Amino acid sequence: MLKRYNLFILFIFCLSSCAQNKAIFYSKTEKIIPVINVPLSADILLSNAAEDFKTNFKIITGESLRIERSDGLNDNYNYIVLRINPTQKENFCIYRKEKNITIQGTSAQNLVFGINDFFKKYTSLSFTQKNKGVVNSKLDSIIDTPKKFSVCSTPSFEYREPYFSTNFNTNFSNWNKTNYLEKEWGIWGHNLPKILKEYDLPESVYAKNGSKRLKKQFCFTSDSLFKYVNKKVKLIYDSDHAFNKFMILPNDNNIVCTCSTCKAVGNTKNDAAPAVFTFLNKLAKIHTNKRFFTAAYITVKNVPRFKAEFNTGIFYSTINIQKGIPIEKSSYFKGFEKDIKKWRKYVNNVYIWDYSVNYDNYFDIYPSLSVTQQNLKLYKKLGVNGVFIHGSEYSYHTFQELKSTVFAKLLWNINLDINKEIAYYFNKRFSKKLAESLTNYYTFIDEAFAVNNKELGIYSGINKTTKKYLDPKVFFDFYEEFDLHTQANKYDKDYLKLATALTFLKLEIMRDYGYGKYGFASLNKDKEIIVKNDIGKLLDKLTVYSKSSNVKTYNEIKYKIEDYVDGWRKKIFNAHKRKHLFFKKPFEVLSKLDEGYQNTKILNDGAFGLRDYNTNWHIVSVDDLILKINKKDVDGAKKIALSFLQDQKHSIYYPNSVEILDTNNNLIRKIDIKSKNNKLEIKEVSIKIPNEFDSEQLPETFILHIKKNKINGKNLLACDEIIFY
Repeated sequence: MLKRYNLFILFIFCLSSCAQNKAIFYSKTEKIIPVINVPLSADILLSNAAEDFKTNFKIITGESLRIERSDGLNDNYNYIVLRINPTQKENFCIYRKEKNITIQGTSAQNLVFGINDFFKKYTSLSFTQKNKGVVNSKLDSIIDTPKKFSVCSTPSFEYREPYFSTNFNTNFSNWNKTNYLEKEWGIWGHNLPKILKEYDLPESVYAKNGSKRLKKQFCFTSDSLFKYVNKKVKLIYDSDHAFNKFMILPNDNNIVCTCSTCKAVGNTKNDAAPAVFTFLNKLAKIHTNKRFFTAAYITVKNVPRFKAEFNTGIFYSTINIQKGIPIEKSSYFKGFEKDIKKWRKYVNNVYIWDYSVNYDNYFDIYPSLSVTQQNLKLYKKLGVNGVFIHGSEYSYHTFQELKSTVFAKLLWNINLDINKEIAYYFNKRFSKKLAESLTNYYTFIDEAFAVNNKELGIYSGINKTTKKYLDPKVFFDFYEEFDLHTQANKYDKDYLKLATALTFLKLEIMRDYGYGKYGFASLNKDKEIIVKNDIGKLLDKLTVYSKSSNVKTYNEIKYKIEDYVDGWRKKIFNAHKRKHLFFKKPFEVLSKLDEGYQNTKILNDGAFGLRDYNTNWHIVSVDDLILKINKKDVDGAKKIALSFLQDQKHSIYYPNSVEILDTNNNLIRKIDIKSKNNKLEIKEVSIKIPNEFDSEQLPETFILHIKKNKINGKNLLACDEIIFY
């Protein structure tokens, strides 16, 4: 009894002690209502920060706070004091002194970050509530904070941007402390032609190659080019002082200006860096309150021999080394480390342009959180001070809100516990059971992705994805579990977007696996292809989910989901109950094969290709495609069906013809294939096999010769499943 009594006294003491360490900041019943104070000199950006605090406060309390412009504080009120102090060490600080709370940032943007951090730490406000912007039905009647506290925060990187549509939302970027290029960059990317189109530019602004001026590239020692860009920089900045960063990139090609002035500053036929930095330096000297960047990309290669101005910088693109493996553990590490160190010695600002999705398939989950964390730690160690993580831009990418949120947090603090952040996100967003399922699956694949040393580039087909992390058995089990929640979430747009992506992924796995347990069909004892009933249901689901969520495309090139579904239906309609006598039968390849396309088993493995060239298509560029086949392996076949892709963007064209020959190259059968101007389409052709009544008979061993199209320049052939039926 005495022991129980002592525990009770201890409990009461703890409550009393905790209460004594708290101080009321707002109380509806006691009418303690803070006033927002900004200095008399507050500009529009500081005033906007005050409005952000006011909006946040009203959502959770219903109270509309007064904003006071004054350099002094009235002792009769308790204040939330908002200040900008460019000289302070930390990006923002929040502290309480007596009854007033001060939030102070080095800039208006950092002040806004501090304001939102205050609401995260000391109030009930959630991002979902802030994003909706609607006053809560259940209002907070009291807000208290510790009596004394002082919290300061500085990020791991000065510039932080996860480039997904999620981050385009001002509420998201303010809450998660991220940058957004549309609000800060006066010029971005390869946009010089776009911003200069209003001017009548002289020929001298363009790159000179030999005696010719090439309008596809600029001359960066041109006085005229400088005059117009300098003018545009001033106009852009004067329109909005937030636009204080400018990116000056050569156009996206290999052309380098080798005019006399460009060569004089150091240009070579392959490297435009000297002329580009000459241009940046001139701008930087005039506009000392702005920053000017270029990118170590294509023609900007080596550090110039002259000094760079303090307000210049470089973006280093990881496009050629981002393979789903931590860079420090890859074969690219030494070269990358050397490059970053040399640029760090040259300029004050080295930013990384990183990549976090599969651009050929935005529905590929590409769970790179842990890999990115390891890379961010490397970037920090090497002195990088900004990271732009290129996502799916305006298009939907699977789990993009989770990725955007966790990337944002990692860019501020590289040492976060990834698994805790994943669990926190899903539990805030979905019901308990669904959140548990999503958390378990995502943490599993994130770890699988990180520990598997197989490369998965940012342009990859589903066959490489399954080998890296997307185990079909685990995914199919997860999909069935996820699907159980569809009825309860049929009006939730985010759920439906996710359902669209996951259904697409399941179909892709089945397409790639061909026949069998994880494939789209089976092969019966008569060698007939039997398409599974599930395929029609999945295609219907994909159509419904896509329309309901308004997700219409699935990759960088904006291939349409409706075309994908249509391609599936046409393919399985032709395939169902068609015999496949050549399935996994041996054959010999007599022609030369391209590097990276040595696996010819893809030609009769049961899988089929659609419009994406990197899934189930065998690509040939160095030669025709010539196969040697034994007649006994296709006994009973009357026709050969072959499918070809035409994708002019990637220089893939239909073949000129298909021929059946004997081993002495005597022609037995031939079919010419008419070329069309369609830029992207699939064609199936069939060629008859001679029967016993034909004059030309099929020998015991014969040749199948697919002749490439006779087109000048780069010319590829893409062939998928070859079916004897």
